[in-house]
Amino acid sequence: MLARSAVLFLLLVRIAQADAIDYRVHYAATTPELVTVALRPAAPLIAPLPLIMPRTYPGGYAQIPYDDFVSQVVAKGADGKLLAVVRDPDGPRWMLGQAGDAVASVEYTVDIARMEGAVQDAVATSKHRSGYLALLGYSIFAYLEGGEDRPIHLQIDAPPGWPVLSTLAPKLPSPLGASAATALDFYELADSQILMGPDFKVTKLDGAIPLFMAIYSEGEVDAVLEGHLAREALDRVQSYFGDTPIPQYTVQLELLRPQPAHHYGFSQEHIESGTFSLSLDAALTARSPARDLERLQFNYAHHMAHSWIPKRAYGVGYRPFSWEMAPVIDTIWFNEGFGRYAAIQAMASGMAPEQGQAFRDSQLRTLKHVIDAAPPFIRRMPLDVLSREASFLYSADFRTGRNVFARGALMAAEMDDRIQAQTQGKKSLRDALRWLLGWSAQHPGPFATKDLAGYFATATGVDVADILAHWQRPLDSP
Repeated sequence: MLARSAVLFLLLVRIAQADAIDYRVHYAATTPELVTVALRPAAPLIAPLPLIMPRTYPGGYAQIPYDDFVSQVVAKGADGKLLAVVRDPDGPRWMLGQAGDAVASVEYTVDIARMEGAVQDAVATSKHRSGYLALLGYSIFAYLEGGEDRPIHLQIDAPPGWPVLSTLAPKLPSPLGASAATALDFYELADSQILMGPDFKVTKLDGAIPLFMAIYSEGEVDAVLEGHLAREALDRVQSYFGDTPIPQYTVQLELLRPQPAHHYGFSQEHIESGTFSLSLDAALTARSPARDLERLQFNYAHHMAHSWIPKRAYGVGYRPFSWEMAPVIDTIWFNEGFGRYAAIQAMASGMAPEQGQAFRDSQLRTLKHVIDAAPPFIRRMPLDVLSREASFLYSADFRTGRNVFARGALMAAEMDDRIQAQTQGKKSLRDALRWLLGWSAQHPGPFATKDLAGYFATATGVDVADILAHWQRPLDSP
């Protein structure tokens, strides 16, 4: 007879499977610009049922009309008959079926070529080439309203002979033309990536957190160097936070020939991966200047740090996520500033002491220059107001992005200096952030800004409330 705990586990598994939604991604080389996505709930759902396509994504701080690239939405009942589909003219929604119908499946097509042509930020769009397809989850996956928290089974169909990698369950791909994975919910699915094709290469680099380097380049690339820099960056970040909350990390590195009016300067974090879509002229070799190598490695470390902050410790507004409209977040200064500072410290801790101190000083000088050079209207903004502006304009008007992360990182540095000074180096901000991550694991949901200083005092014995209050105020009086 099974033990009671085993019976309960099997029951929960069966409930999850009964509640799951199957997603299927189909890509054929005969229509290289198009991807077909099909959804099938475990049991038909009552109509009318909204199908919703994201217009924003976690950490994007922008509106992107991914629904503009969706077409041929088809819904069917359990008997296979077509159901009515009505597009909402004002939002990224399709209403499936009419009252009394039961929706058993829905299928739609996404035009990847049109998406890449219209979305000029290279890191925010899916891409297709003759031997490569890269799909950002939130750019192709819609969801059924009310089903965001259901577990997901994902099936991926690729052209014969095309290797496939999903960051949900990365492994060295084999040319089977198919792959499968699972996700806890829509957030995890949407924040994943799918890569396929004979022209991208994957290597696995072992460590405390296994690293998969998935590289596609439209020119020469030193894959060994890139892997070394990324492996070292992940090791330093993991050592800083001190735990291994993710089973693996995937670097999606794209080195692309620039397209007119497109931007290649940003990278994007995900739960267990990062997208690094860079211009081909940014490719480095062992002969590249040390400063360029350090800059690239810090970019890796910065976005890897986001797998801890804010993916696992975050303020109000970050989660539960609003997929249709960029959420207004008061604490982007924490997401981007404290995440950046953690990466600075992680990088510095892996260097010789004098070199590490010089690296930290250089980074902080750059951040100080950002706020010193800010226009007066930004300097007059309280930090929560600046964060709200950056909720939509972070990269579109990078003055908001630069200033919100600069203020947050300088706040973190000032807190760190005080904690280390008052504890004779026995404690640091790292201890405070580790405590916060532990608290977040036990208390799912956001922290309140008003509680942050108290949490840090509990972790370190040092009061930093006045530093938090100081940086929340405008830099200049209105």
